[in-house]
Parts: sequence; C-alpha cells; structure tokens
Amino acid sequence: MDKYQANGQMLKQMFLAAVNKLNAEKASVDSLNVFPVPDGDTGTNMSLTLNSVGKFISRIDESKLTVGKVASEMAYGALMGARGNSGVILSQILGGFSKALAHEEVLTPKLLAAAFSGGVEAAYKAVVKPMEGTILTVAREAGAYLNEKLTNESTLEDGLRLYLEEGYRSLARTPEILPVLKQAGVVDAGAKGLLIMVEGMLSGLLGESIETIATVEENFSMATDEHYFANPDDIVFQYCTELIIRNKSSVTVDVSAVKAYLTEVGDSVLVVSTNDVTKIHVHTNNPGKVLEYGITIGDLNDVKIENMKAQAQANFVSTEPVVPKETAIIVVSAGEGLNEIFKSMGADMIITGGQTMNPSTEEFIDAIGKVNAKKIILLPNNKNIILTAEQAAKLTEDAQVFVVPSRTIVQGISALMAYNGENEVEHNVQKMTQALSQVVSGELTYAVRDANLDGHTIK
Repeated sequence: MDKYQANGQMLKQMFLAAVNKLNAEKASVDSLNVFPVPDGDTGTNMSLTLNSVGKFISRIDESKLTVGKVASEMAYGALMGARGNSGVILSQILGGFSKALAHEEVLTPKLLAAAFSGGVEAAYKAVVKPMEGTILTVAREAGAYLNEKLTNESTLEDGLRLYLEEGYRSLARTPEILPVLKQAGVVDAGAKGLLIMVEGMLSGLLGESIETIATVEENFSMATDEHYFANPDDIVFQYCTELIIRNKSSVTVDVSAVKAYLTEVGDSVLVVSTNDVTKIHVHTNNPGKVLEYGITIGDLNDVKIENMKAQAQANFVSTEPVVPKETAIIVVSAGEGLNEIFKSMGADMIITGGQTMNPSTEEFIDAIGKVNAKKIILLPNNKNIILTAEQAAKLTEDAQVFVVPSRTIVQGISALMAYNGENEVEHNVQKMTQALSQVVSGELTYAVRDANLDGHTIK
C-alpha cells in the first residue's frame, strides 16, 4: 500500500468497510438518539444510506475503478438511498466529498482534506436552519483541523487519524452546544455515526477486516407503489419502464434531449442524471425502444418493466373512468386504516413510511414519476422525512413539486381537509401549510433509552 495515495480499488475498499462498520454499530448510534425525542433511528437511517452507497460502488466495472468513478457512484448511491434527516445530511456530505475527487485517478492526503471540506460546505447549504452541536459542527471542526494540521509529509492514514482526533473532541463538546444533549447525558447521534463511518474508512485503508453485518444489497429497494387506475382501459401506455444507466465516458448526457425522446414514445417521463449515472422512468408501449435508446448512453442496470394493465385488472373494482388530475397528492403513511383515510380524502399515492421507518429519496422520486401529474404535493407527515421530500422535489424536473411540511399524521389530515381541487396549486399549498398550525396532536413512540427532556423523565 502506498502511504501517500490510494487508487479507486482502495477507495472502494475504504467505503465498503465504512458500510460494514456503521452496520455493526448502528444500534449504539440509535441509543444516543434523543433529539428531538429518543426514538432511536439515526443510526439505522445512516446505515441504510450507506448501504445504498455500498450497492452502487460494488457494481463498478473493475476496469473503471478510478477514484473519480468510485466517488461519483458513492454520491449517487447516497443521494438515492438517503433516509431521514441524518441520512439526507450524510448524503450531502458525501456529495460534496465526491465533487473534490471528480475526474481524479488517485486520492492524496490533500485531496482527502479538500473532499471533507467540500462535504461540509454542501451539508450546510442543504439545511435551511443549520443546528450547531450536531453532525454539522463535528464535520466542520474536524475538517478544519485536518486542513490546518496536514503537512507535505502526512500520509492518508495520518489524515484520517487527524480528522478522527478532532472529530471526537468536537463530539464531546456537542452537549455544551445543544442543551437537549446535556440534559439527556449523551453526545450527538448523527455526529457519532459520521465518525464511525470515518473509522471504517481507516480500517479499510489499513486492510483490517470488519465483520459483515449486512450485505450491501440489504435494505435497498426501489419504491413498490402500484399504479392506480379505476379502469384498465384508461391506460394509454401499458408498460412502466425504469432503468439506471452507467453513462459512457465519451457521452455527455443531455437531459432535455433524453426527455424529448421519451416523450415521443410515452408519458410519465422522469429523468435524473447525476455525475456518471442516469435514471429513467417512463410509461410506454414499447420498452424495447427505451432500452435501445438507453444503450446509446451507457450500460443498462436495474431494468424493471411492469405491465400496468395487468396490475390495474387485478385491482379493478369500478368501471367509472378516473378524470386525469392537474395536481396529484402523495402522502407518507403506514397502516391499512390510515392509508384508507388518506385515499378517501384524495391522496393519489401512498408511500409506506413513518416513525423509525423513513422512505428514501429514491422512493419519493419513483412515486413522483408514477402519479403522472404536472403538479404534485408531498405530505411527509413526519419531521424526519421532510428533508428527504424536499431533496426529491429539487431533483424533479418534469413536474412542479411542492412540499407541505406536515410533521404528524394529524397535520397531514388537517392539510388535506384544507385542499380544494378547484384552486390553483400555489393557493392550495399556502392553505394546507397554514392548516398545519391549526391542529394540536400528541404522539406515542418507543424510547430507546431513559432520558430527561424539558424537565420530564422518560423511561
């Protein structure tokens, strides 16, 4: 091993070790999760986000294993797999990290420092109101210390150890910055998860083995929402076609041109292109044409073709055609009873999720593509899902997507009661958002540890 640089294979090894390390210790991170309530899902969400990273980097052709390629796949995997606030922030850190390594053949200590700094910048930009005493503070202080102490003689191992050295000092200070942590007697869970990830990277660099707790394929899935039609005969384009394309190095993807072509052969078009990866969703009567077109861009992966007429026939209960909507509403909910309530109030699609079960960015993007509407309203119905919904909205170009920041199921119901299909979507979003403050609700969740919050003892 060269002490001063790492190639693509080594960087891949470092991040796969990070995946295993966080999977092995996610329970300990969950146990620290007391902000805003001790519901214990920070470690789980961060590990699921990293599992997605592992899935994508594991698929890279061995002949293309440059540092830049690994970084690109890492960023895309984190973006698509991000769950919960902690997972979204981690995905932004890894996205900024990857930009510093774009087009690089090898990783050097100085590039490592630049990558960590880029991650901090991206994460702070992604959060509307950055909260100090959290993962953001630790990432910023550890990155600044690394840049300050790094010398021309420093090795990659030195760089990671410097980051961890200051990172753990910063972590120990988080209770002094964020009173709720001090009250509960813990450090910030998200920051701890970040440092465990970097510890895994160091182990991977040194060739130390970490027991594989979960495969990189585990816990990573595409959204499984079915397509809803009242009458199978209403379906114009029969096959829901989805695929991920690893772009050819010689091809510059023109997203507008891809959309224009797909619009010629179908509808419900969604195209997301990040770095070296392009994801396509389209409803079409000729999936073969879509696949042939995709091959001109790069290598096809994760091809999924569903016969929507067969799906609709299986679920068909009414002969009355559904009038296409200008605006669709996507709701996050869990449980048959709640799902039926939301559907009866006008929800067009349900994404399964909620407390300690946060859907990923990719699940939102897939649902957005499947409702086939020009304007879409998202109701996350959980504080820890709002940031993920907002990230999916930013990545969507084929429809206007609005997030009504509902923090509870009851707020989601209140928002739907304020919706009027005859009003413009902007007016509806305003009214639905206002409705959130007009309801007071309580919620029960499992505490993963004893805690004292705001003068109340939690067992």
